[in-house]
Amino acid sequence: MNGLTAEAPEAVQHGEPAGPAIAHGVSRLAAWRPWLLGAAGLVMAAMAVFALDRLSQEIDYASVVAALSAKSLGLLALAVLAAAVSYTAMIGYDLSALRHVGPEPAVPARIGALAAFCGFALSNSMGVGAFTGGAVRWRIYAAAGVKPGQIARILVFVTASFSIGIFFVAAIGVLLQAGQMQGWFGLDATLLRVLAGLTLLAMLGVALLGRFKRTALRLGPVTLRVPGAKLVLAQGVISIIDLTAAAVVLWLLLPDGAVPLPSFIALYVVAIAIGAASHLPGGIGVFDAVVLLAFQGGPVPLDQVAAALLLYRAIYFVLPLLVAVLLLTGFELRHRVPAVAGGARALRASTRLMPRFLGVLAFGAGAALLLGGIAPPVEGFEPGFMLPNLPQPLFEASHLLSSVGGLGLLFVAYGLAHRLDAAWWLALLLAGGGILLSVVRGSGVLELTLLTLLGVALLTSRRRFDRRARMFTPTLSPGWWLAVACVLAAATWLLFFAHRDVEYSRQLWWRFELDENAPRAMRATLAVVLLAGAAGLWSLLKPAQSRAERPDAAALARAVAIVEAQDRADANLVRMGDKALLLTPEADAFIMYGRRGRSWIALYDPIGPAAQRIELVWRFVEMADAQGGRAAFYQVRPDSLPLYIDAGLQPLKLGEAARVRLSAFELKGKARQPLRTAINRAEREGMTFEILRPAEVPPVLDELEAVSRAWLDQHKAREKAFSLGAFERDYVASQPVAVVRGAERQVIAFATLLDTPGARTDMSVDLMRHRPDMPPGTMDFLFTKLLLMAKEQGYGFFDLGMAPLSGLAAHRLAPIWYRLGGMVFHRGERFYNFRGLRAFKEKFDPVWEPRYLCTAGGLDPWVVLADVAALQSGGLRGVIGK
Repeated sequence: MNGLTAEAPEAVQHGEPAGPAIAHGVSRLAAWRPWLLGAAGLVMAAMAVFALDRLSQEIDYASVVAALSAKSLGLLALAVLAAAVSYTAMIGYDLSALRHVGPEPAVPARIGALAAFCGFALSNSMGVGAFTGGAVRWRIYAAAGVKPGQIARILVFVTASFSIGIFFVAAIGVLLQAGQMQGWFGLDATLLRVLAGLTLLAMLGVALLGRFKRTALRLGPVTLRVPGAKLVLAQGVISIIDLTAAAVVLWLLLPDGAVPLPSFIALYVVAIAIGAASHLPGGIGVFDAVVLLAFQGGPVPLDQVAAALLLYRAIYFVLPLLVAVLLLTGFELRHRVPAVAGGARALRASTRLMPRFLGVLAFGAGAALLLGGIAPPVEGFEPGFMLPNLPQPLFEASHLLSSVGGLGLLFVAYGLAHRLDAAWWLALLLAGGGILLSVVRGSGVLELTLLTLLGVALLTSRRRFDRRARMFTPTLSPGWWLAVACVLAAATWLLFFAHRDVEYSRQLWWRFELDENAPRAMRATLAVVLLAGAAGLWSLLKPAQSRAERPDAAALARAVAIVEAQDRADANLVRMGDKALLLTPEADAFIMYGRRGRSWIALYDPIGPAAQRIELVWRFVEMADAQGGRAAFYQVRPDSLPLYIDAGLQPLKLGEAARVRLSAFELKGKARQPLRTAINRAEREGMTFEILRPAEVPPVLDELEAVSRAWLDQHKAREKAFSLGAFERDYVASQPVAVVRGAERQVIAFATLLDTPGARTDMSVDLMRHRPDMPPGTMDFLFTKLLLMAKEQGYGFFDLGMAPLSGLAAHRLAPIWYRLGGMVFHRGERFYNFRGLRAFKEKFDPVWEPRYLCTAGGLDPWVVLADVAALQSGGLRGVIGK
């Protein structure tokens, strides 16, 4: 609606975002935030690389390999058991979060354990873009029936517990082992104890203050009440068990007697805390540098420490990822389990996470394959051991091709994560070829295991890759390019590290002998670097993706035909022609969207068959990402949230839409007395109601336009756009119009109808305008007649549109957006009649259904809301001046 009288406040039917000035004020901070975090991570990574390079001068490659081979199976089994204890303890974070938040319906413990294990296994392995534990948990908990707001609180609780636990245990470790820390890092023990004590006191003070004053814990945009003493104590115990068991994994892999366990636990948690501060996945590089620095110059050779760190990474990070993939593969094989109960639905939903896990697994397998071509073969995997009579040229070609195939997997992994069917075929081909070539050239157990599991998991999850798109449809994100660059940098460093005893000469490039590893490594490194550079150059020079342009007549006609065949009335806003369209190749579904700055904002869910919506969501997110933009979906329905969660977006509640169930709507009863009174008064005063079909609208357009101008003048408003209709003659004439005529047959009020004539599921209104001097009760008369008419014609629902900020809790313990929105809803009548709009719609006893904004987290939602307001009003000047 573009507005109503005091009976139905001047409010837009589809809702305007609140607080655009606040949202615009944080836009610059949102733009700089990723760069600042990225810069901090790069600085710490550069420092770690510098330290590792210096330390590598004391490490011999052959000694590291020998130390790896010397580890007994019993010792490795104990390390695996310690890792299992750590991950079991981490499940306690989610179970405590479920207990604290108390979602309804209650989530079974096995579902919480599944979400926790899969979430930690993925986030520990690789932290790129959408590959986060939060996305995994959101998918599983949403399928178990947990509401989005409650899921957000669960994620905050888990993240806060895990992060605070690290620094809490680190402070205890420093306090108890400050003397040992002084010897490791050359820092004063007294200073370390003071800093650790102050950290513990600060944590205790915040907890006590929050408990006694009942303040809240805030992490990002979500706020939680401080848990009770028992739960805080339980979280402390969980953190101690988790980190102690994780430290034992690495301690067991060190030489006997290298360091006492209590001292090493202190070192471990400090290294973990520093690694967590770097924002790098698993603290890779930073954590390792801290541990190596602690042992530098000590009795334990750094070769032994480096070998222990490599095994620790494999056991604590790679192995849980493999177990998670096997677990999901098992669920995939049991896909015939009926999805009736919440737990069964959650298990089934977890299998839809397979593309994410397989993307990470393919990346790891590609890195292992590539690095395996650089490093000399380990004992037991000698060159050509499987086919000793293989001709030399074929052996050299197999060695080079396997390294190039590893690079290919790094790129294909991105397509797997985006569920491309072409990526599935390429990954299966590369995995099979990689297994054969790796055995022929003589490779290690790790890459063969990764490639075998990847192939098996791909075969069992074929149906999850349902996007019929070319492999290079999405453009790799900057984060993914950075990850590929890091692997290439590691390969180049490994080349010089593993072969630094080989004297360089030009002849090495052309030396082809079975026992000459350095020349093959040089050729493989050069090949993958050149190919990666060519891929990067192609990515920079390829044509840009489509831009946000208004559709031509043919595209608009096709979109209207799609709308007329589906069941969503508000999709008729496409008739305005002011939004760009993203159509499927079959032209049977579309997304309508607008663009402002870096915000690419889709209006509503994809329109068309359900089977096409997944592909459209991914294409839209990729299209925005390819041009450095942020993708957002505005006013989406709750049943579509999994589409956006799978694409790495997060939902934020905007308000609630009023949908009247027409089968239950009638004028009988005391509650309907005001509506009956409005109808009787209107009929006594000679008012009439009628529906004008599109063919009947043109003759009265001049009269309707006069009413519209009078309404705009009265409210000192201008025409709106994007999620709102405007009085444009072609647009108004393209759909039915409900009119109320006065006693002298003049039009005194009208409403344009959004219709689903084929499905007859929904009917709604867009423009609603009236003369300033209309009689009281006119709009009640108009709406009541509309609902009765829609019911008579067999429609299921009449959509009265969204009440902005309705249903947002203003409680002090609610998330900041909900508190701000709830406060504006209850106290912002001076600026916008929020409560009056909801009260008007309440007259018709509607069902209130949430509407969401889905976009990335952080400050992005605020920026998107500011951009939505600007799109609606024709710029920020229009927002301020109506």
